[in-house]
Amino acid sequence: MDNQPDRFDVVIIGAGVAGALCACELKTARPEARILLLEAGANPLDPARRKAYTDAYQVSATQPTTAPYADLPNNRDRWAPSSDGTGDPLVMNAYYVEAGPDLFKSGYQRMVGGSTWAWRGNCPRFLPADFALKSTYKVAVDWPFDYAELEPYYARAEAELGVTGNTEEWHPHLTPRSTEFPMAGILPSYGDDLVRTALTDIPPIDGTPVTLVTNPQARNSVDYQGRPACEGNSSCVPICPSGAKYDASVHVTRALGLGVELRTGCVAVRLLADPDDRVSTVVFKDWTTADRAEQRVSGGQVVLALGAVETAKLWLLSDLKNESDQVGRNLMDHPTEEVVGLFREPVFPFRGPQTVLSVETFRDGAFRKDVGGFRMTVGNDGWGRTESPAAALDKLMWDGKAKRILLFGQELRDRLEDKVTRMLRFSYSTEQLPLPENRVTLSDEKDALDVRRPRIAYRIDDYSKRSLAYGHSVVRRIWQYLEDTAGATEVDPKQPLLKFKGSGHTMGTMRMGAEKGKAVVDPDGRSHSHPNVWVVGASVFPTGGTANPTLTLAAVTIRTAEKLAAVL
Repeated sequence: MDNQPDRFDVVIIGAGVAGALCACELKTARPEARILLLEAGANPLDPARRKAYTDAYQVSATQPTTAPYADLPNNRDRWAPSSDGTGDPLVMNAYYVEAGPDLFKSGYQRMVGGSTWAWRGNCPRFLPADFALKSTYKVAVDWPFDYAELEPYYARAEAELGVTGNTEEWHPHLTPRSTEFPMAGILPSYGDDLVRTALTDIPPIDGTPVTLVTNPQARNSVDYQGRPACEGNSSCVPICPSGAKYDASVHVTRALGLGVELRTGCVAVRLLADPDDRVSTVVFKDWTTADRAEQRVSGGQVVLALGAVETAKLWLLSDLKNESDQVGRNLMDHPTEEVVGLFREPVFPFRGPQTVLSVETFRDGAFRKDVGGFRMTVGNDGWGRTESPAAALDKLMWDGKAKRILLFGQELRDRLEDKVTRMLRFSYSTEQLPLPENRVTLSDEKDALDVRRPRIAYRIDDYSKRSLAYGHSVVRRIWQYLEDTAGATEVDPKQPLLKFKGSGHTMGTMRMGAEKGKAVVDPDGRSHSHPNVWVVGASVFPTGGTANPTLTLAAVTIRTAEKLAAVL
């Protein structure tokens, strides 16, 4: 093992969930190995910092996802800015350079712990069919391994992240399991129970039952691994005040305890390949220094864990080999929308996590040969992104066109209470196929560190548009049942608008596959062209399925770390 100050056995770039988990797995397997985590963000991990994030969110006027983290120096001064993840083209082009024709609406956090600081925590597994779209439905591609191969790593990932769930709701009909969930599922809220009762006798829709199950979440239902049980703050996105929701600071802290070195404020700008195609040197800029000059570290093995956009960008900046022409291609998300309405009686949202119940039965079926699958969630956060309580207040109080007050005093308070307490939403996240033209390339525009910004070309294809339309159709029929049987009102939108929101699920760009000419990395996550370069995270996904990607990327990361540890 190497003992030179700036030479390591393994350099891992990115201290989000993939990078931090990989570091822990490697250091546990090979305690003597010198491992470096190199991270663009520079945020402390102490409890005071979590409180500061919570306070910043609470006083934010609009409370976007980035509100808790906007004052971090890398965001404030644009040294390593996070991308926001909104439908606003001006905001999304602040770091991305969007080429269209559609707007890529998902962002990520460049900070120690990555985007798990701001995620919702949902952790369903992919379905077995998600690994075999080509062989089953003649669309897209198959993964280079099947569900059965990944299942033991799913179990390990659930234990690492602390995933709650009720085994009998999932096994064996949805996702076969070899173990119980680490913790019992989060208890449904008062409103969840009302909705589940109201939908008890809903007939199947297009032959598919509408079954509500407890959504697996990396959120403690009991004290687990030193973190408390969920306190029901309902601000999971963008910050959990108590730390009951998992974020990757857990594994960064654990890695430091194991002896992994962490360097923060360091933006990797280039990888240098030797004549034998091994990448021995990582060039970075430390934006916390006065001159922000280039520095170097070396590693026997290099792991890229920067997420789908940044990993592809770094590879392209480095001019590494791209014999498959797949680097940066097949960028995916889960285009999502929601239908909102008022339940007949108060459901009292904002008590508990933002989502507890889900409908998984439309994720798979023969229809996937023509239409993408989708998963639905029951919101416990009012009308979600459609209308906040503050926006509801504004609409009740003020006529913007006429510039006059509509309601005030007790009448306003009564109307607001009646509306906000009955707000309910059903969301649907849809499947998007990998398209080679949906890609990350390099823009000629540069960021504050004089590094070329990512250029993103993106479009929603007809397969995904049909999925959005079908998702709306199913959710609209659920609402119609509630209108007919439970007195629901003010359902909107009544017709599919074919608009979409981003899910924050950036996937693809570094495809995994067995054939060198068709993939960037092999089934173990190892580069086909550069034998000591490995990629972990959702960037290696050949397809995106319909499940939130974090648990699957964690499982794949553990599998890759196991293979990498064997060659150290």
